[in-house]
Amino acid sequence: MLTWQTTKNLINSLKYYLDTEISSDSVTDNAGDVIPVRIGRKDDDNWTLPCIAIYKDDETNEKIFIGSNQTDDRRLIVIDLFAEDEGQREDVADWLVTKLTDGWRYYTYTVNINTPLNPSKIAAGWVSIDFLTNTRVNLGQNVSLFDQNRHRITVDSWIS
Repeated sequence: MLTWQTTKNLINSLKYYLDTEISSDSVTDNAGDVIPVRIGRKDDDNWTLPCIAIYKDDETNEKIFIGSNQTDDRRLIVIDLFAEDEGQREDVADWLVTKLTDGWRYYTYTVNINTPLNPSKIAAGWVSIDFLTNTRVNLGQNVSLFDQNRHRITVDSWIS
């Protein structure tokens, strides 16, 4: 089995961080249920509202200076928020920005074949970010319930 690489570690570190913060801050939906964080794009309709989806969209590896093999590796992370109503969208988006501003702990994960859903993790640095976008996604008036109150935050991230 291929070991988890940087991108998968980064996205799972973010999911772990958000899950922990959602639990400690009691971030819930209108019915009092904890808002779930999912990895990956929304490809089907079996999700419940509200939810947060995270994924890596793009990556840059620019040389730090001419003649060096050392690169400045940055990954564009997309955070899609699907909310039940406009107020919830605004509140959760504001909460996300507050939580993401200082970055989060980066972990490297090792999958245990006996417990594949609970990989071991080791702290291996910090993720820093620059906010690129923080906006409501307006897809028009005739859209599905899932996309009526959608919000997107994109961040440029690097691991130190």
